[in-house]
Amino acid sequence: MKKILILTVTAGNGHNACAKAMKEKLENEYKDVEVKIIDLLKEYSSSLKIWTVDKGYSIAIGRLRHLYHWFYEYYISRNPSRRYKCATQNIAMSVVKGLYKEINEFKPDVVYSTHFYGGMALTNLRLQYNVPCKVIVTNLDYVNSPFWEACIGVDYFIIPNDDFIKPTLQLGFKENQLKSFGLPVNEKFYKEIDKKTARQELNLDPNTFTIMIMYGGGQWGGGFSIFKKVLSCFKEEKVQIVMINGHNKKDYEKISKMQFPSNIKVINVGFTNKVDLYMSASDVIINKSGGASTAETINKKLPAIITPKVSGQEKHNLSYLLKKGIVKTYKNQKSLKEILFSLMKNKENYNKMVDNICKLRINSIDELARFIMQQPSANYDENYIKNIDYKKIKKNVYKAKSKAYKKDRKDFKHKHAKSKKTTES
Repeated sequence: MKKILILTVTAGNGHNACAKAMKEKLENEYKDVEVKIIDLLKEYSSSLKIWTVDKGYSIAIGRLRHLYHWFYEYYISRNPSRRYKCATQNIAMSVVKGLYKEINEFKPDVVYSTHFYGGMALTNLRLQYNVPCKVIVTNLDYVNSPFWEACIGVDYFIIPNDDFIKPTLQLGFKENQLKSFGLPVNEKFYKEIDKKTARQELNLDPNTFTIMIMYGGGQWGGGFSIFKKVLSCFKEEKVQIVMINGHNKKDYEKISKMQFPSNIKVINVGFTNKVDLYMSASDVIINKSGGASTAETINKKLPAIITPKVSGQEKHNLSYLLKKGIVKTYKNQKSLKEILFSLMKNKENYNKMVDNICKLRINSIDELARFIMQQPSANYDENYIKNIDYKKIKKNVYKAKSKAYKKDRKDFKHKHAKSKKTTES
């Protein structure tokens, strides 16, 4: 029986969705496997830390976007040799005791984390304690966000593709730790559904250009504003607009009360489990540039128009995706209309975007699940486990972390001095 422990953190929904998708994939695809999901902070940390990471993050990226981006850029530019003193270490350290106890009781063969907090906590634990299972972490963005350097002690780091090998090596990882498997989103997004079939199932016109808007609710908001912008782009042209409101009941109710011209058909949707089907039915999606949601549109071969109001990792995601020619973004109402009409009227432009998307398309969850199941069984020493004093875990890890920090800084100064000497010569 292969045992897999999956670690997630509630910071938006992407990490949880990927954790659930992996559990579903492993249990459906493989026999003799036991999978357990742990939400790290909800299980082992304080209410304040839970709020900071989930609600605090949502508020920061939604309402304090510019401030959030400033902090993001500051931390992404910091030297990776400060990995053991970075800002998120306090939160990572709050879970080490509970996590280590869970590992020694459940005895997994593999620990798979969808968030860097899992990788950080296990990197710290391995400085002092034996963790015999393989540890795998996944990057869910098209950028190495701040603090991934603090996950250097994991066995494998899953990156989006080979473009990220060089920048990840610069964080201190070794090449044999890196696996270019992509972003492991639910496999249903990789499943191809004929556009006409999807539209028939959703009661949509099979021959009308279809625009999907999925901007999310909660602290982000702004979906209704985008919806109105799209509406005003079409005076005579026949289009269908699928508005996915999620949990944003206010926007859903506003749209429900509206009347629309005969050339525009609006499908107003609240929360739905059929996002993949709506994507299959659509010609283009207007969305944010979150890593997981972008990977879903890529796997659906769906051209995306990204809202300009993004920051932090989403701004870096957007920059990378623009370079690859698989998304477009707009500055104002006029440029949004130009992009929509270009994709609707010019098949060559549309097909070029689809071709570029296909180059990044990968059934990542299948690749990663297979890799997880190929890992060797872990051997746990019962005598070693019996002698662990869990009351001293945090204290001992703090000491080991302090030593590792000093060594990292010393090594960095030595390499920097050596590099400077070589340059001067």
